[in-house]
Amino acid sequence: MRVLPPVTVTVATVVGLSAFLVTSCGDSRPSSSTPPVTIPPPTPTPPPVGGGGDSFYHASCSVGQGDPAAVCERKSDKLLNEYESALDLLVQQKPAVFELTDEFAPGTRAYRVRDKEAYMEGIVANLRAAGLCAERDPDDGAQETIRLKSVNDFSEDYDVLLSTGHMRRGGGAYRQSCTPASFPVAREEDAPPIGSGCGRPYPPPVTRFNCKVHIKGPEYYTLDSTPIVGHNGAYCAAIGYTDGRTLCAIRPEGTPDRVACENWRVGVAKDNGRPGPTWTKADGGYCTGPESGCDNHPNSQYGLWTYVGGTYTVTAANGASCTVSH
Repeated sequence: MRVLPPVTVTVATVVGLSAFLVTSCGDSRPSSSTPPVTIPPPTPTPPPVGGGGDSFYHASCSVGQGDPAAVCERKSDKLLNEYESALDLLVQQKPAVFELTDEFAPGTRAYRVRDKEAYMEGIVANLRAAGLCAERDPDDGAQETIRLKSVNDFSEDYDVLLSTGHMRRGGGAYRQSCTPASFPVAREEDAPPIGSGCGRPYPPPVTRFNCKVHIKGPEYYTLDSTPIVGHNGAYCAAIGYTDGRTLCAIRPEGTPDRVACENWRVGVAKDNGRPGPTWTKADGGYCTGPESGCDNHPNSQYGLWTYVGGTYTVTAANGASCTVSH
């Protein structure tokens, strides 16, 4: 079950509509009685760009191919010196990439980065020039992770940028080791776009939704939907379900890339362009506010506020759907 984000806005009573509401099924929790606000479509995030393009994400490696089923966990870094050397060299090669008068802390040599793409690609280039295999992680939504290896027994991931925009140096840059090496691997045609934030194992297409009345409020009901992938027991097991199920959510609750993977597979809503499914009424009309009887949840396209009883359908871009009535 998806947990919809809370809404905190000012209350204005919607008169005469609560009579259409019926008892909720499923989990219940306090609900805001606030009428919806107009949600503008989000500004799309531009795709990563840079002088080297795809070659900085995928390249041949003399050490050998990686294993997409590699086990990754935090251990101890073995390639930190090589990573640090690549940073030092880049500062010498391209000082204009950095604000050299702005260190994260005095003496750290962790300079503020002025050109993120040149910084990321420069690190990869220097690691490769030193004889290592290196690439940018195509599944990192923040586009701040670099993978490197010197042998095929293991690889390491490094987060190279602080939230302040400064270089991330020292042991704090190390994130995890993968055994055997996790890269390079052929990127299949049906893979999420670079920078989507959805990692392996990539979910198969959505086959249906689970949908229901989630919360009964005094002025409106909140409907909830969860995209489901079906008839793929191997995938369900790979993401942590151990009960032999063949129908499962795209990711379990709490998985860091759950939203990114759901948004990739579900697509964008036809009525407002937000990531997530499209909600429609029984007559096929969109939900545009109290006057229409329903409205998209302001914080999640997977939820819907309904002001009158009726039948509502949630649909992914590929046509997978679910209908709930109340």
